Amino acid sequence: MGGKVFRESADIYQDQAKVLFDYYKSAASRIVAEETACEQERADLEAKLKEAQDVRAQAEKKAESLEKWTKFPLVIIGVFFALKGKKQQLEIIENAERAMESCRAGIADVDTRFSNIRRDYSVDKIGVVYVPIATRVPFGEKSFLIDHTETVENQSFELPLLHQPEEFQQSMLGLQETSEKMPVVEGNEAAEEVDTSDYSLSIQNVTLHDYVGNLDRQVRRISYLLEDSDVASVEIPIIDPTSEQAAFIKEHATEETDGKPVVEVFDADFEEKLEKLTQIDNSTEQFALADNTSSVDYMKKMMTQLADTVQFFTNAKNSGSSALMSYASGIMALVLKAGYTQYSPTLEAEEIERIRSANFDYQSSVNEYTPFTLKKSSRVRYDLISGSWLAEDGSRTAMPFGIHQVEEEVLQPVIEALMAENRVERLRIYANIEDQKRMYLDRWSSEIGNYFRDNRAACDELINRMRETYADYAAAYSMYQSLQSTLSNLNHSGDAVPAAEGEGTEDQPHGLAAAEVKEMDSDAEMIAGFDQQAEECNRQQEQFADYMDRIQDSINEMTEEFSHIEYYEASLRDAVSHDTAVAMGEIHELTPRQKSLLSVSPYLAAFGKIPPEPNASDELMEDVQIDLREEVRQRLGETEPVDA
Repeated sequence: MGGKVFRESADIYQDQAKVLFDYYKSAASRIVAEETACEQERADLEAKLKEAQDVRAQAEKKAESLEKWTKFPLVIIGVFFALKGKKQQLEIIENAERAMESCRAGIADVDTRFSNIRRDYSVDKIGVVYVPIATRVPFGEKSFLIDHTETVENQSFELPLLHQPEEFQQSMLGLQETSEKMPVVEGNEAAEEVDTSDYSLSIQNVTLHDYVGNLDRQVRRISYLLEDSDVASVEIPIIDPTSEQAAFIKEHATEETDGKPVVEVFDADFEEKLEKLTQIDNSTEQFALADNTSSVDYMKKMMTQLADTVQFFTNAKNSGSSALMSYASGIMALVLKAGYTQYSPTLEAEEIERIRSANFDYQSSVNEYTPFTLKKSSRVRYDLISGSWLAEDGSRTAMPFGIHQVEEEVLQPVIEALMAENRVERLRIYANIEDQKRMYLDRWSSEIGNYFRDNRAACDELINRMRETYADYAAAYSMYQSLQSTLSNLNHSGDAVPAAEGEGTEDQPHGLAAAEVKEMDSDAEMIAGFDQQAEECNRQQEQFADYMDRIQDSINEMTEEFSHIEYYEASLRDAVSHDTAVAMGEIHELTPRQKSLLSVSPYLAAFGKIPPEPNASDELMEDVQIDLREEVRQRLGETEPVDA
């Protein structure tokens, strides 16, 4: 025999021992409980009998004493009361005797029930009966369990019955041959376009070339052949091997009954469903191939192989496209740099730093500004092998400082020559601009100062009023607290003085306590409200002061910006060089898309106009990140049968 009933048991024999033990324990508990109840009931009846006997004895004694009074009829009233008392005692005696008879009868009944308590419990035979709760069904090289108890939901099994199985087999073989050979370069003889407008507004369609297009067509053909079918299905309550039911069956159930009786408690008839499931399993032969490979194994292999092929080809194509684009971008960057004269940022560090810190302010630069010039000895040349720029001293750099040859050789000399011809006239114009800005700034400073002075005065007055009000409140609150303390002390002292006669009671106070007018309990709310208002006033004062400081800072910035007079001679000649030097020092602040242009020039990366970023839907980004190989492994893992 196998299996067990109780979780803590080791086998069916321990289950039988436990059943016997529980049976005898229950019987013993019942016997002890019944005997204890009878003994308690008998003790209660004996106590009542003793009490009735005592009552009868006392009544007989009183009746005898009253009998003596009736023999001396000296007083008629005394004799009457003696006779009446004797009658009452006789009634008490009679009631006591009836109670005694009832108690004796109850004791006799209890003794009878005590002797009739069943004490001959015994077990003549104990047997084992098995109840089928599940059926193990072999399936291929594995097996599964079918539930009989209707506690497990039905699982549906479906299989398409193809209308064109031979064409499906040919398509599968063709897909296998295609996936085994991958071209280094795709042909473009049978290209087709796929609409991708749902994915991206920037890329409305994508071209599938010969290899990928052929894979796509074959997969679509196989999908069509699978859909061109009838579906055979069956529902069976299969127990999940990882479920609680499976664990219970594994621990408690058995498949060996050793000839013990088997009682069919549950109505479970699965023959028709199992036969249909077998038919479905046999129908998988429609997917069989010429090499006698299992259809299931072959489909798994094809799914894995197709996922590996598409994933590898897609990754290789993306990597190749990215590498080609990067190489083309590098060539384009070199082509764009062809019109520039490149200098070493190390050899010209001082001159580049000077132009980077220039502010082109007329007031400080008109007499001190020196045009930006770089030495020919600092020029670098491109080393095609290493991909770096080489200077005359042998130093290398990946990011030289470039100035366009047209700007350096044509524009800068022309601008310098033209500015030298009308220098006097320009200085006069600068002086006039400076006088006008100084006049505007004086008027601006005067009006702003008046505005701030008036607002500060009004603010200070309002703040002083707030402080005075808060000081009055603090003084009043301090006085209120003193008054409360004094009143409490007076009440305490008054309670210690005894009240005069008739002056007060426990329910009515006297003395000072009687004269006190009870206040409404609203002072706490008033104080809290005033404190909150005071805090709000202080907060508003701080916010106003911060706001005025921010306005003053903004005005100072605007004043400084307005007072700046651009030195056009310097900015017209060297503004591009200045922006280039500034861009080289702010590379870390560029966006990722701007940083992709650093290979051309930091100036172009910082100031170039980049087209809008391509608009891609969330579905596209999710699909691009899908790993087909991992998806196939997960799907195959979900469908892999587990031996119960």
